[in-house]
Amino acid sequence: MRIMAGDFDAITIGSGLGGLTAAALYARAGHRVLVVERNTEIGGAATTYQHGSLRIEGSLHETAQLSTSIDPKARILRALGIDGELEFVSAGPLYEIRSRLFDPPFVLPTGDDAAQAALADRFPLHRKAFRRFFQRVEAVRSAMGVVGEEHNSAWWFLHAPTLPLTLWPLLRDMRHSLSEVFADLFGDDELPKMALAANLGYYGDDPDRLWWVYYALGQGGYLSGGGAYIKGGSASLSRSLADVVCNEGGELLAGRTVTEIFLDEQGRAAGVAHTGPDGADRRVDHAPVLFGNAAPAVLADALPPECRSAFSNQFAGRELSTSLFSVAVGLDRPAREFGLTHYSTVLLPDWCERLTDFSGFADLLAGPPGNRMPGVILVDYESIDSGLNPPDVHLVSITGVDRLANWKELDESSYEAKRQAWLQAIIGQVDRSFPGFASAVVHREMATAATMAHYLNTPDGAVYGFAQVPPQAIPTAGTPKGVETTVPGLWLASTFGGFGGFSGAMLSGMLAARAALKSQVHSGAAR
Repeated sequence: MRIMAGDFDAITIGSGLGGLTAAALYARAGHRVLVVERNTEIGGAATTYQHGSLRIEGSLHETAQLSTSIDPKARILRALGIDGELEFVSAGPLYEIRSRLFDPPFVLPTGDDAAQAALADRFPLHRKAFRRFFQRVEAVRSAMGVVGEEHNSAWWFLHAPTLPLTLWPLLRDMRHSLSEVFADLFGDDELPKMALAANLGYYGDDPDRLWWVYYALGQGGYLSGGGAYIKGGSASLSRSLADVVCNEGGELLAGRTVTEIFLDEQGRAAGVAHTGPDGADRRVDHAPVLFGNAAPAVLADALPPECRSAFSNQFAGRELSTSLFSVAVGLDRPAREFGLTHYSTVLLPDWCERLTDFSGFADLLAGPPGNRMPGVILVDYESIDSGLNPPDVHLVSITGVDRLANWKELDESSYEAKRQAWLQAIIGQVDRSFPGFASAVVHREMATAATMAHYLNTPDGAVYGFAQVPPQAIPTAGTPKGVETTVPGLWLASTFGGFGGFSGAMLSGMLAARAALKSQVHSGAAR
C-alpha cells in the first residue's frame, strides 16, 4: 500500500517536546504542520505508559515551576493558550540527602531564603560562602535572561551603560566548571558542595567538566522557584502541544520513520520521505521548513550524501551527554511506611566522599553488581498529587547515570541476566536505607542506557543532547544560533539545539519556530 503524499508549511521530524513545541508554535502562527514520529506514541521522553495496574512516568521527576523568571515554559504555554490545561504540582523540598556523611539526613528546601538558611544552619562556617553562591547564581540567571531575550538595536543602545555590569557575571564565569566555582567558594570542604549538587545526574556526571553556567541556570531555577510535576504525567504536556497542531489543521503520524530529507536545487529544505514498520508504505511530503527533533547524527543520515559532511562538521567534536538507568517499582503499600518522607530522595553510597566521586557512578555498571553501588535518586510519586495512579497503587522511581558502553556488547541472554542482577542490587540498596522496601515490591522493571538509545534514537543513549562542558568560545546553546544548521530551512528543535531537560527542549523548539518565522524560507507558505 502506498500512502498519498501531501504538502505542508512545515514538517517536524520527531515528536519530543522540542519538536512538538516548534510544531505547535508554528501551527498557531497560521501554518499547516506535519509531525512524523518513529515510535507508536508521541512525546519522546515526555510520556507515560501502563504496565498492569501501574501507570509509569517515562522520564519526568520534576521541572521548574512556571513562576520561575527565566524559564521558557510559561511564555510558550501562554502563547499557545494551553497554560490553563496543565497543572504543575509542587514537588516540595528539592531533595533529602541520605548518606554516611549526612547524618542526620539533610533536606534542601526551595526558595532562596529558606535554602540559604538551611545550608547555613547545617554548615555554619560557610554562611558567607552560601550567600556568595546564591548571589552568583542569580547574577548568571539575570545575565542569561538578558541574552536570551530578543531585543532591537534601540534597546541595546538604551541599555548600553548598564550592560557591562549586568553581563559581567556571565563573562567572568563563562569558561568555569562547577568544580572550579565550588572550589572558589568552599575550598576543600566537600560536604557543602555535595549538599548543593546531590542531584548532579540531572545535568551530567562529572563536576570537573560540567559548565557552571548550565548548572546555575537549572539548579538556580529549582532553588528559587521550586520544582513541579505535571499532574497526570508528562504525557499530558505532549498531548496538549499535539492538540494545538491538530486543531490548527496539522497532522500527526506515529509509527513512521523519516528515511530521507529532500532539498531543492538551491540546497534548501524541501520535504521528507517516511515509511511505516519494516520500510513499508513509503510516503513523500513537501514543506519549505523542517524542524529536526531527532539527533543531528540521525538527521545527517537522512540528508543527501553530498550534504552530510558539511552538516555533521557543525557538530564535530561535541561531546554527548550522559545516559541514565531508570527503575520503576510498584509497591503493595505506601513508600512513606518505610521512611521515605519527601518526594525526592538522594542516596549516596558510603564510598562517595567527594563531589568528584559522582563521576564514577556510571562506570560501576560496566560489570556485575559488587560492593560499590552508584548514587541514585528516588522519587515517590504518591507523596504529591501526581494524578498518575489511584490511591491503592504506589509508584517509586529510582534513577542514576549510565552509559551505553555498559550494555551494548552483550548478547540478549547476557544483557537480561546483567539487567536483572542490577535491578535486584538497586532495590537492595534502597532497602538498606529503608528497611522493608524490598519486601513490598510487587512490580519492578529497569530501563538501561541501551533502552534509552533504542527508544530515544540518540547516539550512546544521550538523554540531555550534547554535554554542557565549559565552552572555549562564546556559546550558542539557548540562543537562536544554537538551532541553525548548514541546511537553510532545517532547524534543530531538541536538546541538541540548546540545553537538556524539559525546559531546555521546549526552549529549543521555541527558538526554532521563531527563527523559521523570521526567515524568508517560509515566505508565501501560510495558508
